[in-house]
Amino acid sequence: MSGLSTPSPWDAHASDGPTGVIPVLTTVVPQEAVSPAMREALDARAQDKADWMSLETHLLQALRPEIERMTTELVRTGLREAWRKRGERKAGPL
Repeated sequence: MSGLSTPSPWDAHASDGPTGVIPVLTTVVPQEAVSPAMREALDARAQDKADWMSLETHLLQALRPEIERMTTELVRTGLREAWRKRGERKAGPL
């Protein structure tokens, strides 16, 4: 090995992050130890995630009939084309 390493994509952003040791939570933090601002931020983040998941569900439900129609048409067209080509091969030159 040459001792040279390729820079990680994370290296470019290293100066953007916090320096020092990142603490690891090993015990449950009591509710009253969490600042109201942090609770609001966490609640807002949870609500944002719930909104995105709701959007996913809504889009899938709205698109399902169109996806089923397109799939049906694709299968039908593909099988009919395969049948037509199969018939051409079996018939051979006349």
